Amino acid sequence: MTNQLLKALCLPAVTCAVFSAIPAHAAIFTATYTGTVSSATVDNVTAGNTAVITYQLDNGGTSLSNQTWTASNIVSVTFNFGNGNHVTTFNPNGGNGLSVSIGSFVTNASGTLTAVPSAWTDFSNVNVVSTNSTQTPNAWYLDGGNGVYETNSFSKTVNLTNVSGNIVAANWTIQPAQTQTTPEPGTLLGLLAVGSLGVLARKRQ
Repeated sequence: MTNQLLKALCLPAVTCAVFSAIPAHAAIFTATYTGTVSSATVDNVTAGNTAVITYQLDNGGTSLSNQTWTASNIVSVTFNFGNGNHVTTFNPNGGNGLSVSIGSFVTNASGTLTAVPSAWTDFSNVNVVSTNSTQTPNAWYLDGGNGVYETNSFSKTVNLTNVSGNIVAANWTIQPAQTQTTPEPGTLLGLLAVGSLGVLARKRQ
């Protein structure tokens, strides 16, 4: 529920004034690269499958304009092969961080990506959040080279066509993933109570 929706509910003016003071919080942004599998030995992935690589990023900002997201701003990175056939999500910052970290995601004043990392990789003690694979994911590489993803002690891999494109800004998209602007339910009830008290006080005058 946003501040605008609360105002539209015809709450008393004092209550609406209280909600108007609620600040916007930081947004999570999604950077996405889409490619095609050229060859694979991991389970449930074959040549020709779509490969979608998605970063969730949070640098504390609320806008796409003139932003920089470094490796420390990674919330998660997800590899989705074959439209859900094989999906793994990692959280490197919930573990020991990236093995290699060169470059950042950077946008200009209009919110267009002007730079992307030239090498963000993780191949040591990876932190797997979730996977639907029967294998054990243990490495991923976004550095313009193959393979981009490995399981079972590096013995199974995924390669992409035109893999060098995954370090080219024009091949990535970025957009807001979610924005938290609503307080917790307890806070909402407190604010409503304050607003109602304000109305009662006005009526008694």
